[in-house]
Amino acid sequence: MSARGVPRLAPTAVLAVVREGGFAAMPGLERPRRIECRELSEPQRERLQRLLDEIDRQASAEPAAGADRRVFRLSLEQPEAECWQCALDETQAPRGVVGLWQHGPDALDEPET
Repeated sequence: MSARGVPRLAPTAVLAVVREGGFAAMPGLERPRRIECRELSEPQRERLQRLLDEIDRQASAEPAAGADRRVFRLSLEQPEAECWQCALDETQAPRGVVGLWQHGPDALDEPET
């Protein structure tokens, strides 16, 4: 594990990305994503690791509650390390998280900004 808590990604790691909340919560709009690292190329896995490290550096307390707030919940599981979880307010989430939720692993091929 890194000093901040995000484990280094192993090929066996699986990242779940879920969008929750909103005034009219609709389960169909959650579109949960499962990113299996064994299906990623090495450059994609490195990009994902950088994104998770960025999220961990920026992470603070649980997102504020509100009637029309949406939250991204990320959960990283791998047999060799402790599970890592994070909740991000949608308005504070890095663009890469939104991309993962919308496009899955294909988002890791987009240029970083």
